[in-house]
Amino acid sequence: MMMAVSMAGCGGRSSARVAPEDPIGSVPVAPLPTAGFAGSPTLLLTVGGLIIGDSASPLPDLEARRTALLEAAYTALDTALRRDARDVHWIGLGEQRRAARRAPTLKLEPDRLTTAYLVGRKVQGVPDPLWAELRTLAGLTAARMAVAPAAARITGRPGAYVVSYVLVVVDTRLGQVVWRSRSTGSPAATPEAAFASAALAAVVPLH
Repeated sequence: MMMAVSMAGCGGRSSARVAPEDPIGSVPVAPLPTAGFAGSPTLLLTVGGLIIGDSASPLPDLEARRTALLEAAYTALDTALRRDARDVHWIGLGEQRRAARRAPTLKLEPDRLTTAYLVGRKVQGVPDPLWAELRTLAGLTAARMAVAPAAARITGRPGAYVVSYVLVVVDTRLGQVVWRSRSTGSPAATPEAAFASAALAAVVPLH
C-alpha cells in the first residue's frame, strides 16, 4: 500500500513551487514509551503499509517481494518488542487471530485492519471502522493500548537498505492517538536485516 503524498501546485509565478511534505520524514524520531503501558496487555497491530524506494532511488527488484517484506516488517518488530520490552504483555497477530476465532460471529480480521492513514500528524481521533474493530479486539483481549506500525518504508540501495517505521499508539477505549514517532535503523545488507535494525531502534532495551 503506497502512502499518498499531497502535492502543492505552482504559485502565481512560474518559478514558484512548494515542496510536498514527507509524511514519514516529518514524524519525530523517538523510541516507543513502553514504560507507560508496562504490565498491561497491548495489541501489536499489522503493518499498515509498505513503501518501497523513492523517486531518487527506486527499488523495483523488491516490488515482487512486497507480501513477504510486509510479513518480515511485522516479524522484526514483534520479535524486538517481545525481547526488549518484556515488561509489556504483547498481543500480536497470532494471539489476535486466536481471539477472533473464539468469537467467529464478530467477523474480526486482525490481518486486514486499515491503519496506514494514522501516519498523518493531523489524525488524532480514530474513526470507525478501525475504532470499532479495536474496541472489539480490546474486549476480547483486555488490551487498553494498541501499537500500530502504520507504515514501514525501505530506501537506500541493494546492499545498503534503510528502513523507517512510523509507530502510533492508540488508546482503544477513547479512540485517541496518544503517541506517534518514527524509528529508523542503520544501513543493512538485506531488507530483513534493515527491518531488524529499525525495530531495534523502536524500543529502549531493559537492563
